[in-house]
Amino acid sequence: MYPQDFKSLCNDILKEGRQRLVMSMGIVSHIHDERYKIVAISSLTGVFVAGEDFPLKDTHCRDVYEQQKTIALTQIDDIPGLQLHPLYDSLALEAYISSPIIVDNNVWGTVNFSCMQVREKPFSDSDIEFVENSASSIANELISFSKPIIINC
Repeated sequence: MYPQDFKSLCNDILKEGRQRLVMSMGIVSHIHDERYKIVAISSLTGVFVAGEDFPLKDTHCRDVYEQQKTIALTQIDDIPGLQLHPLYDSLALEAYISSPIIVDNNVWGTVNFSCMQVREKPFSDSDIEFVENSASSIANELISFSKPIIINC
C-alpha cells in the first residue's frame, strides 16, 4: 500500500527518535474514520505490530488528533509518570510525545514516541522540534507520492 521509500523514511525516523528521546517505542499511525492504524513501528516492547488497528478513542493519540497539535507528557498533576491518564490501565505509559501528520490541512495520522518507564525530565524544545519536523517529513513524503505525475509530450 505504501511505497518502500515511505516505509524506509518512517523506519529511519522511528529508530532515530527512539534513540534520541530514549524511548522504548515509536509509531507512525494513520487515522481514518475514528480508527487508529499502526503504519510503522520501532519497539523494544513487542506490544504492538504494524497493521494493527484500534478505536481512536482508546489511544493516547486521540488528543493529538483532536487538538491538531504536539503533546508531550512526562507527568500529570505534578506526579511523575502518566498513571492519572485515563488510558493508563490499558497501556501503562509513563512518557509520551506525539505530533500530528498534517496532509491537505487534515490530520492524516501521528508520529509518536512512548516509554513505560518514568522520564526524569520534561521533553526539551529540541525534542519537540525533532518530533514536529519528523511529522512534517512524513507528510511531505505522503504528498509527494500521492500527486499524479504529469508528463508533457
